[in-house]
Amino acid sequence: MDVHAVGLRPVDWGLGQGLGVPRFAAHRFTASSLSLSGARRFTHETLTSWGLERCADDATLVAAELMTNAATHALAAESDEEAAAAWLGLSCTDRTVTCTVSDPSDQRPRTTTQDPLAEGGRGMRIVTALSKDWGCDVHADGTGKAVWAHLQA
Repeated sequence: MDVHAVGLRPVDWGLGQGLGVPRFAAHRFTASSLSLSGARRFTHETLTSWGLERCADDATLVAAELMTNAATHALAAESDEEAAAAWLGLSCTDRTVTCTVSDPSDQRPRTTTQDPLAEGGRGMRIVTALSKDWGCDVHADGTGKAVWAHLQA
C-alpha cells in the first residue's frame, strides 16, 4: 500500500476515496502559502511516481483549486491549529485519478457566474472543465466535508 500519511484523522473519507487501493496517498495541509505550495508539489510528484505524467498537470490544477477553496472558506476562519488543517487524498484505480480534499466546513462548493474580469470565482469552473465529474460528501459525523473530482488517468 502506498500511503504517504499515517494517522489520518478523517479515516472515513479515505476509505471512501481509495485508502486500501494500491495507489493511494494523502497529505495534510493548512491555509499557508508554503503548505499549499507543498501540497501542489506533493500532487505532481505522487502522480508522476505512479507513471501518470499525462494527467499530472491537470490533476495538480484541480487539487490546487479544491485546496484553495478549503483554505479560503474552511481553514482561514479556524484559530485552532488542528482544526485549521485539511487533507488532500489522491487515488488511482483503473483509468481514473481521484483528487479529494477533506476540510472541517460543511459549506458545499458552488459554481458561480461572475464578471469575466473578477479576481475570483472560477475555481469550480476549472474543476468542472478538467474533470470527468466532481461532487461533495458531507461527513455524517458533522466534522466537515470531502470534495472530490475524477480525472481521466
